[in-house]
Amino acid sequence: MAQSVTMKPIKIRPQLKALLIVSVLMTTITGIVNGQDAVKGKALYVTNNCGTCHKIDRQLVGPALGPMVTMGHKEEYLIRWIQNNQALIAKKDPEAMEIYQKFNQQPMPVFTNLADQDVKNILAYVRSEYKTIQEGGRKVPAAPLNKTRAKDESESSLMVYVLLGINFLFFIVILLLSRVITRLERILTGNEKAAS
Repeated sequence: MAQSVTMKPIKIRPQLKALLIVSVLMTTITGIVNGQDAVKGKALYVTNNCGTCHKIDRQLVGPALGPMVTMGHKEEYLIRWIQNNQALIAKKDPEAMEIYQKFNQQPMPVFTNLADQDVKNILAYVRSEYKTIQEGGRKVPAAPLNKTRAKDESESSLMVYVLLGINFLFFIVILLLSRVITRLERILTGNEKAAS
């Protein structure tokens, strides 16, 4: 005589819902934040005339920003330097003094008007541009803001829509899996009742 195996239904639905919510939020927020940082950073780079003294991939009046941002200094230090490099030089900070001496003691303007997040946005723009240059992509010069802002915003918007579309498909798959699991639970529960 064969023995029937009793299986208890597995309660996965709450976990699936939690996973769905977390994944949608993380993917969407990450995509939006990363896309906007570089766009805002480019706007700040242009409006604060950073391109007058700096280039992303080569030295001009000041150092090439790409290597400085990606390999040279920590973000916290760069924020302090950009906001008020003169204070660092006055304190005889070794890194500040090295840069100051290397570039013929030519002072960089201070940007106390920039908040920490503004500087982080500029750094995000520099990283993005430097990565594009390193990968052999076309270098986009810091053109007047009115010509480039619409293009950058449309590219950023496109990325957001793509991420939202992927999240929507992910949601549909999880919803379908949840329904399949519910049906399997009902079948198992029905088999258990029939066996009793």
